[in-house]
Amino acid sequence: MSAFCTGCGAQLAADQKFCTKCGAAVLESNPPAAAVEAKQAAPATPSAPPVSDFGKSRAILVAALVVGGAILAAVLIMIGPQSPPSPPKSSTAAAPPKAVPPATPPATVATPPAGSATMAIKASRWEGYTNTRYGVMIDYPADLFAIQPPPPDNAGRNFTAEKAGARFHIYSHANALSFSVEELQAEDVLDIGDAEAVKQDGADWYQVMANKEADTIVRRVVLSEGGTMIHRLEIAYPKTAAGAFEPIAARIIKSFRVDPAIPEKAANAAGSPLSPVATKPETKQAASKQPEAKAPEAKTPDAGKPLWRRFDSIGMGMRLPGYGGKAGVSAEVPAKWAWSSSANSAMPEPNVIDFQGLEADGEDVLHVTFRAERRAAKATLASEAKIIKTRLSEGADNYRLLSERTTQIALRPAIVFSMQFSGSDSPDLLREDVAIIDAGQVFYFVTFGAPQARYAASSNIFTHVLETIGFAE
Repeated sequence: MSAFCTGCGAQLAADQKFCTKCGAAVLESNPPAAAVEAKQAAPATPSAPPVSDFGKSRAILVAALVVGGAILAAVLIMIGPQSPPSPPKSSTAAAPPKAVPPATPPATVATPPAGSATMAIKASRWEGYTNTRYGVMIDYPADLFAIQPPPPDNAGRNFTAEKAGARFHIYSHANALSFSVEELQAEDVLDIGDAEAVKQDGADWYQVMANKEADTIVRRVVLSEGGTMIHRLEIAYPKTAAGAFEPIAARIIKSFRVDPAIPEKAANAAGSPLSPVATKPETKQAASKQPEAKAPEAKTPDAGKPLWRRFDSIGMGMRLPGYGGKAGVSAEVPAKWAWSSSANSAMPEPNVIDFQGLEADGEDVLHVTFRAERRAAKATLASEAKIIKTRLSEGADNYRLLSERTTQIALRPAIVFSMQFSGSDSPDLLREDVAIIDAGQVFYFVTFGAPQARYAASSNIFTHVLETIGFAE
């Protein structure tokens, strides 16, 4: 009886141990040939297909996929239904919840963070202020800003909110150099130094708003009496408190106005403060009422007391060595300012007279200086101005020219320029205005200096000096 392979059904020899066709081992007792023939005739079932090497590999792969799918299904069942995947949580998520500090806001945030001091800014008690000399009126929050003592000339006032880091001031002066609205506005933009300044203007007013260091600066200027008078309002507040101060500043600006009738009434009642005849009556009153005058004059100014006095340089000893002509200058200066020249001090320059404010000293001094120089051959106003600017730019100070213009002073050709300095010994800024006046054979140089922080409130002194200046023929 022939033997057959149980794997593929091939006929085997009696002593054959492996099938030469499929390689399967030959069983010790093979089934009868009939049984093998019957098995070959029966239809193949999925459970016992003929197996090759490729078939074995595929069967192993399918089994692995089935097992892997079963494991994954078991894991999903244990986890339960899930929402769409979210970013993986950090390792700190399992820690007890704690407050996480917010990111530091940038310096330009308009509204300060809750709980800061500026959040308590309130402006509920509004009062009015009127300057009787120039007729300027304004409304301000008296519960926020404190009014400061008046200056000697009563040209305006300072208001400060120290805890909030804000301030504003108003002051008036004559437009001695006949600046236009456009020229005044351009100078203010240069002074603030912000290229992003927001500008508005009309026929007789303008406004400039810009950022300067940590503050927002708003300047509003109104011209009156046909442009001959200038009235200024400047408000400064921290940029970080803009949200609190913007509505306050808007209301102050809206109330800023001029009533020309007020100074006329005050002048009729008290007389002109520039009139020299007011000096003698005031001297007598001061002598008779001296025991009662206990309050400082800065807080209780007498309307009858002259705020200015006229000086004569020739009478004070000013002279121009080597010049045979008559050289002299006269002008009105603040009545209380001290003066020095070669005639009353060790000053070595006989052609210079200097006036200094009594309320300041050292680097914080206010001063007006008058200097006379002979005209050199072929010298012009422009060449004299260039000499001064070159000397300043080559010095140790950080010099910056703010403005320059040609004009007339006392009917004589003149150049006026404004400069800013930052000293090598101090970071404080100093402002200086210089007028060079061509008086024929003599050039006169008038210089006004003030710290930047005090310049706005005192620059009217320089304007008044130029308004009242005269020269010896």
